[in-house]
Amino acid sequence: MKTLVCFGDSITSKEKSKDGSLRLTSRLRQELTEWVVMNAGIPAETTRAALVRLQDDVLRHHPDFVTILFGANDSSDHRLIPLKEYEKNLTYMVNKIGAEKVILISPAPVYEEQQKARTNERMKKYAQIVKKVAKHEGTSYVPLFETLVEKNIQKYVIDDGLHFNKFGYEELSELILRKINMLTAITFPKKQLSP
Repeated sequence: MKTLVCFGDSITSKEKSKDGSLRLTSRLRQELTEWVVMNAGIPAETTRAALVRLQDDVLRHHPDFVTILFGANDSSDHRLIPLKEYEKNLTYMVNKIGAEKVILISPAPVYEEQQKARTNERMKKYAQIVKKVAKHEGTSYVPLFETLVEKNIQKYVIDDGLHFNKFGYEELSELILRKINMLTAITFPKKQLSP
């Protein structure tokens, strides 16, 4: 049985939203029925804080794959982690886990009218770092920022302009499942992987 650990911040954390809709790991579990899907998301976390728990929350499970999604807090006004450190932290995680096991996900854009601590101009720079690390280290990459910035982001987030609603989680889980499909040649129902 394969193990997938989803490592991240509040976008990754929790199984259900307040309205009862499924969040990331719950959605992935529905499709990856033969897998162990573990939630290693902690709200408000940056890559700096995540390094401290990498061993206990990820490595000790000897996962087959690990999604890494950080950046919403690294790029925020109140926690701002410099781009160079963000890159260094992500690179460290990839090297400790093993590039062939990692699926790096760029942070999502925000709905700026409702989100005052983050801008898409800054988020884009953090997303570009994720893409750079993925290319340099040879990991899989999920272009979440690029995918959602082309769409009406307001449709995908709750009223804080940052956290995902059910449509955001639907989009994110489909992007991850497509990537896992490419890496493992698992086939999912076409409805789940529609563009």
